[in-house]
Amino acid sequence: MAASKEAIAAQYENYSIYVMLSNRGAAHGFHLGIFIPTASPYGHVWHATNREGGWKLEHKQSDTVPFSMSLILSRKIGSINASTWQACCDTLSGVSASGSPSPNTGEEFNCVTWVKDAIYALQNNGIIVLKETVAAMESQLVARANGHKGKVEQGTSIAKVENTDC
Repeated sequence: MAASKEAIAAQYENYSIYVMLSNRGAAHGFHLGIFIPTASPYGHVWHATNREGGWKLEHKQSDTVPFSMSLILSRKIGSINASTWQACCDTLSGVSASGSPSPNTGEEFNCVTWVKDAIYALQNNGIIVLKETVAAMESQLVARANGHKGKVEQGTSIAKVENTDC
C-alpha cells in the first residue's frame, strides 16, 4: 500500500469525470461526489453535503482528493476537453441540492441522489454518453466499493481507480 503521492495522482486522467465513493465511517453506505482532475492531483470536486444542517452543493478546487484516507473507489464515467469544460462545470453547478426528491428517480434526496441527478444532467446535455443505465452503474459502483472497502479500512490498500468508462 505504500504508493507515492505521484503514483496515486498518476492514476487519474486529466479532464476525466470520476464518481468518487468514500467511506462514511460507522454510517451505512458511501458518500458520493464527482471529481474532475485538471492537473492531477489538482482538480474540481462537486458533492452534496448537509454538514451545517440542510443540503447544499459544494464545489471546490482541491489537490488532496486522490489522497483522501476515506476514499474507496474512483470510477471514470467520461472525459471532457477545453471546449466542453465550461459546459460541464455549469451543468454540475446547476444540479439542485435543495433536498427535494430527485426529478429523475423520485428518490429521497441525499449525496447519492445528487450524483445520479448530475450524471443524468451530464448525459442529457451531451457531455457524456453512458454505456449502461444510471441504476446499473450505481449497483456496480456500490458492489465494487463494498468489495474494496475492507482493504482500505485495514490499511492494506489505497483507493481503487477505474479508468474504463461506464
